[in-house]
Amino acid sequence: MSAPLVSILLPVRDAAAWVRNAVESLLAQTQRSWELIAVDDGSRDASADLLSAAATSDDRIRVSATSAQHRGIVAALNLGLSEARAPLVARMDADDCMHRRRLELQKRALDDDPDLFASTCRVQAFPSWSLGEGMRRYLDWQNSLLEPEDLARERFIESPLLHPTAMMRTSELRERLGGWRDAGWPEDWDLFLRAFELGMRFRRVPRCLYRWRLHARQATRCDVRYDESAFRRARAHYLARHVLAHAGGRETWILGAGPVGKKLGKALAREGVELGGFADIDERKIGGQVRDGSKHWPVIDAGVLEAMRSRVVAIASVGQRGARDQIRSRLRAWGWSEGEDFLTAA
Repeated sequence: MSAPLVSILLPVRDAAAWVRNAVESLLAQTQRSWELIAVDDGSRDASADLLSAAATSDDRIRVSATSAQHRGIVAALNLGLSEARAPLVARMDADDCMHRRRLELQKRALDDDPDLFASTCRVQAFPSWSLGEGMRRYLDWQNSLLEPEDLARERFIESPLLHPTAMMRTSELRERLGGWRDAGWPEDWDLFLRAFELGMRFRRVPRCLYRWRLHARQATRCDVRYDESAFRRARAHYLARHVLAHAGGRETWILGAGPVGKKLGKALAREGVELGGFADIDERKIGGQVRDGSKHWPVIDAGVLEAMRSRVVAIASVGQRGARDQIRSRLRAWGWSEGEDFLTAA
């Protein structure tokens, strides 16, 4: 059989209730040159039997297994990557579905721009009744980020793309990034942050091509690697690396002395970043201090930073809705450049 154009990596763990629908959405793709590498990760239900039946009926489907025991998504993904034969690797989760043109349009985006590492797409979450206001805002934010510059700019807030929507160049995923790794925080954001750090570019196809199922058994709701503290550790680790590599001796100041800014500032200091202090517009906070054990930093009026541009790198870290964009507008009005003079984070 000739090599396919796209390899789909599908890690499966106790997904018998949904995996048939996932495979059916793949069989309906307009891009027909693909292989599915379904990796069973110690399922205790009928997942393996359903996958075997699918493989019997279509020779583009291959089934592998990590072992008889559950080893986790990183092991499953890296096993699938080792078996991929196509120049492009697309992710999918076993509880989701994709639009019939997903592979076609994301592949076209990569064909049209050889400098892209990955393409993604807009997402619809379902069932609709399970979406809270926070999830709606998160998806609206993700779906609004289209160009490589948009995705790179927002990477320290949260992951700017949903893992199973990614289609990546296989050679770069293997050779430059070494696949996925388990660092104690989300493996997808870790992969993407390493890619951004290397200057690798992503673009979002401006169409909804993926349906993301929300349910109580999702790893994002059950696994400690996806809780708030794990996200903060990942954010601080890669943000600190960026600051230490690009600050050029300038002090780092946190714009926002609320709970979000305080937690991030302390995490950055533990990663070796030299903090000058915190800045805020709230008069109740100005003149106070932020403490972490024996360390303490002043809280100053944010307006004072305007004259400090050549000496500082500012990180806007606020939780209030809309505040991040207000800070951006103010700093740009001062003539500060995002990515050079200031960054945004959560």
